[in-house]
Amino acid sequence: MENFFDLILSSIADVIVVVDNVGIVTYASPQSLRMFGVKPEELTGKKIWEIKNFKDSERMEEFFVKLRSGGFWKKREIFEIFGEHGTVYVQIYATPLKDSSGFVLTLRDVTPSIEAQKKIEELNEVLRLLNKMLRHDLLNKLAVVRGYLEVLSERLNDQLLEKALKFADEAVELIHRMKDLEGTLLGEKLKVMNVRQVVEKVAENVRRQGVEVNILGDALVIADDALYSVFDNIFSNAIKHGEAKKIDVTIETLGKNCKITIEDYGKGLPEEIIEKLFTEGFKYGERAGSGLGLYIVKKVLERYGGKIRAYNRKGAVFEIMLRSA
Repeated sequence: MENFFDLILSSIADVIVVVDNVGIVTYASPQSLRMFGVKPEELTGKKIWEIKNFKDSERMEEFFVKLRSGGFWKKREIFEIFGEHGTVYVQIYATPLKDSSGFVLTLRDVTPSIEAQKKIEELNEVLRLLNKMLRHDLLNKLAVVRGYLEVLSERLNDQLLEKALKFADEAVELIHRMKDLEGTLLGEKLKVMNVRQVVEKVAENVRRQGVEVNILGDALVIADDALYSVFDNIFSNAIKHGEAKKIDVTIETLGKNCKITIEDYGKGLPEEIIEKLFTEGFKYGERAGSGLGLYIVKKVLERYGGKIRAYNRKGAVFEIMLRSA
């Protein structure tokens, strides 16, 4: 009969652990090897919170103490475990034994659900920022258009009319850019992308403004089409705020990562703002925009498992690290 129960428990994806009233493991199902990387017999005799793979052993002990005292209002909790391939999120269901000698703990891997929830929360945050940015910039531009048109209603002025049309076109372009980026963040899975091709495409518009863009190197990375907006934003800042007329882009493969260095030959970054550049809503100077551009750049790169930092050399330097494909 014992072998029969072992066979049943080994066929269940969940890990079954039995503990006594002081938290000592008296039984662990065969699946514990998959979840903890430890054989069942090696868990027996240890207190449940002493299992080394638990990320927060103190919280596990508190969970058990409350469970034993009957003061724990729910009998399940989510814990993090250091797995072979990263963090594993485990939901623990606790059921008291009929003879009150301990508890049966059912450990279920809920990592896909937790990661999906985190992704939804992250996307909601990015979309909130996109809407905020869109409203702010669009209302500003349309306010300018309205002002010019009010003057035109009193006297026809071709120069003012030209400016009104320019701001209207920029407002329309902004709507399209935000719509495309929103679609990218919600609809596309990460894929293999050629960094040089993305930079070359963005550089076409920059060169039309009389700015020299030099690109050295090539690499494949894991990203999506929002990567175009990342480079577009950095290039735009170099021109608008740094007044740069030349930009160098260097693409390097460093093991499992890709390093992209964007260096302009402009005025550089004021040292006192470098640490604040990627903060939500941070603005600086008379030509400040919405204060969300670089923050969104940072959030997009974090979705790829990447990161960004800024410093000065000849001018401003933005260094991006991404996962190589």
